[in-house]
Amino acid sequence: MLMRFEMLKLSRSGRPVVAAVSLALFLVLMLVGFYTYAQNETGGQVDFRYTFENRSYFNGLTFAIYAFYFGVAMLLPVFAAIEGGSQIAAETAAGTIHTLLARPLSRPKIFLTKLAVAVIFLALAVGFFLLIALLIGLLAVGWGDLNLYPGVLQMTSRPQHLTQSEALVAFAMAWPAATITLLAPLTLSFLVSTWVRNPVNAVGVSVSVYLVLYVIAEVHFFRDLRPFLFTSYGSYWRGLFRSDVYWPGVLQDACKLLAFSMFFLALAYRRFSRREET
Repeated sequence: MLMRFEMLKLSRSGRPVVAAVSLALFLVLMLVGFYTYAQNETGGQVDFRYTFENRSYFNGLTFAIYAFYFGVAMLLPVFAAIEGGSQIAAETAAGTIHTLLARPLSRPKIFLTKLAVAVIFLALAVGFFLLIALLIGLLAVGWGDLNLYPGVLQMTSRPQHLTQSEALVAFAMAWPAATITLLAPLTLSFLVSTWVRNPVNAVGVSVSVYLVLYVIAEVHFFRDLRPFLFTSYGSYWRGLFRSDVYWPGVLQDACKLLAFSMFFLALAYRRFSRREET
């Protein structure tokens, strides 16, 4: 009953619609960006399939993986923070947390139900983003084999070749893998929302902390800090797009991200279970 009620509140909040429209718009802008870049670099002498790294390998799957890379690193963490920060802080700000606690519901059930709703939303957002990226790539360019080369995005350290079917399997595995990546910013925002009483503040703090940690993890000056930052492992899903996937490394990074998420959740639950509502 509580789960159904929370899902209904989520659907009526407008957040899923805003997320879907924003993600779709982002992909359209990515498509325009790829097109204009290719045109500008070649003076309009080549078609959309050509890019600066190689003149023959670009196709819809290449577009999808690059769009997915940017989405998971920069866009989807924002929506994860919005959802996590809205689950408890919004109830506190609206005063409805008192109504929930007045019912014969335990705090653990309330906490876990809200967490489950947020995780479901996040998984669906990742799946929607990936599906739309693949569809846009298919319709605008067409699929084919996936070839990746070392470049500015560091998608790979050496050339990789996957057939179309192998690449689609990798994309399917990237859905849960990226969801695990985004659990860390989601649970971090959940933690922040148990301390503040305004969802805007919860989201703002969570996004700010994520961006700071993301920048630190990317700057080589802070390489000694990287093992202690969850953002250092956020791109582990790229390992799935290799000719020979190194599963121990992929699973190890996934476990590290889950450990960070469990740590944030433990702190969040401790705070939620002990705080007094006024």
